[in-house]
Amino acid sequence: MNTETISNKSQSPATTRASMPTQPLTHPSSDLSDFIDDFSNMIPRLAAMREGIDLYGATAFSPFAIFDPDENALSRVIAELLDPTGTHGQGLLFLNSLLSAIGVPRLNRMDYIKVRREVLTRSNRRVDIVIETSLYVIGIENKPWAVQQKNQLEDYLTELKADLRGRKPILVFVSDQTAKTASDETIRLPYYAADPNETSLHGLLKSSALEIKANGPKAFVADFLNYIEHSFGDAYVENASDMPYIDAVSAEFDHLNRRKAIASVLLSQEALHCRILDEIGTFILGEVQKGANPDFVASTDYEGVTPTMSVCLWDRWIPYGVRRPSWPINCHVAVEVDGGWLDKIIFGVKAPDEAKIALKERHYACPERRKLENMTGEIPGGKKTPFWPWRKQLVDSYWGQEYCARLILESPSGRVEDHPEIQDLARQFVEMAAEVDRLLMLP
Repeated sequence: MNTETISNKSQSPATTRASMPTQPLTHPSSDLSDFIDDFSNMIPRLAAMREGIDLYGATAFSPFAIFDPDENALSRVIAELLDPTGTHGQGLLFLNSLLSAIGVPRLNRMDYIKVRREVLTRSNRRVDIVIETSLYVIGIENKPWAVQQKNQLEDYLTELKADLRGRKPILVFVSDQTAKTASDETIRLPYYAADPNETSLHGLLKSSALEIKANGPKAFVADFLNYIEHSFGDAYVENASDMPYIDAVSAEFDHLNRRKAIASVLLSQEALHCRILDEIGTFILGEVQKGANPDFVASTDYEGVTPTMSVCLWDRWIPYGVRRPSWPINCHVAVEVDGGWLDKIIFGVKAPDEAKIALKERHYACPERRKLENMTGEIPGGKKTPFWPWRKQLVDSYWGQEYCARLILESPSGRVEDHPEIQDLARQFVEMAAEVDRLLMLP
């Protein structure tokens, strides 16, 4: 405590107030203006730091982000890691981690081990992965997204028991779903668990990653872990190249005279987030009008209102779509939230099939769905569902505030429409809109 503080304590409140030096009052808008001016001068240096991090670290590069794996691709990755003879060169590391988690004794290099994929069952189904040892027959069913078929897990367990020769059958269900059949005999292994004490595929790989010796598989597993966190963990995966900006703002926040300015930005962050989402929607619609047909419009909701992209994705979790007025009802080229809040954004053609949706949802059906039924066979990369004749999950599928901020920071001009990812998404909208228009005109 300094002497000025001690002496002030002995004075009356009125004397203290009168003797204290007066501080100039600044308007919050002045603080904000000064902060923005000063921080704007830092942007070129921060951008150079980001480019340096990317140049030497390639922090955003990932094969999973590029190829956007489907269920079969993920099964191949898991099988490759669990195979002691796999190209990862780490022997039994990953397999023993799984065995320990499911209560099976660890193996050594002298043990008999055979790993197979897509093993055909007597009921003409395929078990994703089967691992045979001298004491166990372990089946692994991978279900990241698809729903379980009737009696599927029960049939798999029956198949594993059919050729035991004294061995014990074990069925592992790699999924966030619960087992609908054979639940008492099936070991569920979720992709991701928020509780570190709960066993998960992410947890097994993360613990194994500490013992990986080679740089190649170490980097691959790190990418796989990031992919699992992003796709199944409902969490934003922070990019190392974002840190210069985060550190710079944090440093400014340490100065008391900057706090009100930064808090002013925080106060409006939701409004800014919505504005960026709406700019994406406006740009996509404009590109479709230029590239496909000028009479394309933004889709209305079921009450006849035309919502913006932020209302669709943030507020109501309905598709933000574009369509021609001549198209049948409930047919759109659209993006929609398929997971948690602004997570798992999907893109495709939404045209619900009346014959395959619930009776209470029949008013959502598209009368011309049959004309779009074969889109997945003609256009690679998509999946068919009762509501979507063609859909896929976007690689950057989390559209939270961090994503929108990154679009602005990475855009060469600061406009979202100049970011390569948004330009590519708009291109996909144009191509898909033109294809749907062609198919609908067929007899």
